[in-house]
Amino acid sequence: MESVPNFTGEPIGIVEEGIPREKSGGIRKSRHEIVSRVRVYERFAEGLLGLDGYSHIVVVWWMKEETNVKLRVTPWARTDMPEVGIFATHFPARPNHIGVSVVELLGVSKNVLNVKGFDAWTGSRILDIKPYDFYDIVNSPRVPDWFRIYWDERSHIRNAKSTP
Repeated sequence: MESVPNFTGEPIGIVEEGIPREKSGGIRKSRHEIVSRVRVYERFAEGLLGLDGYSHIVVVWWMKEETNVKLRVTPWARTDMPEVGIFATHFPARPNHIGVSVVELLGVSKNVLNVKGFDAWTGSRILDIKPYDFYDIVNSPRVPDWFRIYWDERSHIRNAKSTP
């Protein structure tokens, strides 16, 4: 068995207002429409200097809603999708409950960030924040066919919402 050293980290903040839930446990609206509030702890607030110059940021976070680990899943629980490994999805039942999200930065006020498009639940811990810049852009990533089918289906919904 492979020996893996322990690792530790300290949260730098918390999601004060994240994805809302309905009584059924589902999400009320598309994550791309949700505005969230992230509070960075005071001792790390100085690190936010200059962040407001970016339109988007990368947030690394610890999933508050911990789930059982699954190494194989069917994306979106759809019968027309193939079973794939957890690392080929964004599904939350991961060995380490780490989330990485690119979000739109709406504003910075002292140690509070208002962001749009964050897929974290209220109470999730923030591990790191990085600017999203030209180093992070991939214009045409390769994706599997099953993902392309889902993406194309969802594009009709996204386009309908953005049309006045």
